[in-house]
Amino acid sequence: MTELTINDIQGLVVLTTELVRKVGKKFIRANSQDAKKVIDLQINGRETKLAADKILEDQLIKGLKGVGFPILSEETGFIASEKFPNLLWVIDPLDGSYNFSRNLGPSMISVALWENNQPLFGVLFNLGTRQLSFGGPKIGAYVEDVLIHVSDRAEPGQATLCTGFPSRFPIGDRLAVEAFATTMSSFGKIRMIGSAAASLWLVATGAADVYAEHNIMFWDVAAGLALVNGAGGTFQIEGVDMSERVFSEPCTVVASNGKFDASVSMFDSVRGLV
Repeated sequence: MTELTINDIQGLVVLTTELVRKVGKKFIRANSQDAKKVIDLQINGRETKLAADKILEDQLIKGLKGVGFPILSEETGFIASEKFPNLLWVIDPLDGSYNFSRNLGPSMISVALWENNQPLFGVLFNLGTRQLSFGGPKIGAYVEDVLIHVSDRAEPGQATLCTGFPSRFPIGDRLAVEAFATTMSSFGKIRMIGSAAASLWLVATGAADVYAEHNIMFWDVAAGLALVNGAGGTFQIEGVDMSERVFSEPCTVVASNGKFDASVSMFDSVRGLV
């Protein structure tokens, strides 16, 4: 398949936003406590899988499969399609599962379309606020119909960083935690939201200035990175190569407003330990 035109992208944005909103609202209306049931604990119990993850994923895959692009989804994994090898839907049906299970913070439905190693667009639906956001480098970024833009803060010491300890981070390793803390110390404020998608949304809206995380999975960040790009920000990601079609390993991600140096090299000391 040749490169998608802007009309193709806009048509796919309409399809995806309608699907994500429909799935999200249907899920909220059902309002079943069964959705919060823990069905699996992974990574020594630090990764929570809920019934909601599968409920949402099934509906999203059903809605996107007819387009014919390959799909990567957190629960099911990679679904191949030889017709469009350069394109990839990336689905995290419920980013912030633990937040959702405990009413603790934001949780997002997250769907993105990437071409080769670059995002075309991402769509996020906040299950708490019912707000839908979408964006990409060729279409801008929006919360509902309101155009959003990254912040203009240019000094790291005045910037707010959103980050977290992914499930794979060895939180009990003193040296790793100290290296992580040292890496974060150049920023004015640190916030841990419990959802990579929500953290990237904050960068895209200008509420925060940087998102950085090591050992995070690609599906956690794919849509949020597209949103940041569309809002005028930049990002670096290491550990993902779509041409290899291997997505089982975590990656390192830094996204920012682009006003100061923020790169994956900030994790060099951490990566030596983790």
